[in-house]
This record gives sequence, C-alpha cells and structure tokens, in this order.
Amino acid sequence: MKNSGWWQMSLAIAAVTLADRAKRRRFITGLLVVIVAYFALGNWPLNSWLLQGLWRMLIFWGFLALMCLFMILMALFDALAVIGEERRKLGLTKPREDEESSLD
Repeated sequence: MKNSGWWQMSLAIAAVTLADRAKRRRFITGLLVVIVAYFALGNWPLNSWLLQGLWRMLIFWGFLALMCLFMILMALFDALAVIGEERRKLGLTKPREDEESSLD
C-alpha cells in the first residue's frame, strides 16, 4: 500500500482538527466563506456559462449542495462535541479514556 502514509496523515490531521473546538470553528467558518464565494461565482461571473448546459448547472448545484451538507454535519458534530465537553466539565459524565491517560 503505497498511499497508506498519506491516509494515516489525513486521519491524524482530521483527529487533531475535530478534537479542538477552536480549530473546528475555524474550519466551519472557512468552509462557509468558500460556500458563499462559490455561490457568488456561480451567480455572477459564471452565470452565462452555467446556463449553456444542463449538466454544468447540475454539477455546480450538486457540488454546492454537498458542501452545504458537509458544513451542516460539521456544525452538528461541533454542537454535540461542545455538549459533551461541557457535561464533562460539570462532572455529569465521566472523562473519556484519552483524557484520563493525558492526565497521568
């Protein structure tokens, strides 16, 4: 497996990004900026080009829909992660195993 190093690195970056609240929120904000820019690009500069073919329009809107869905999933994950973090801070649930090992 030639690409296993790339895959492991991608998983490590994702784990670090998802574990830190500030990084998650910066990622969601950046994704929102990309979505708005992509939407604006399709509505003004590329509008006449997109109207020339049905497939162009479907691909454009499909990709925009996928980006929006991904942002919604990231926001949902962030909300659930924050709820879990706050519950652990208040002592309503026991700490996760990886947090216990880092305290030792």
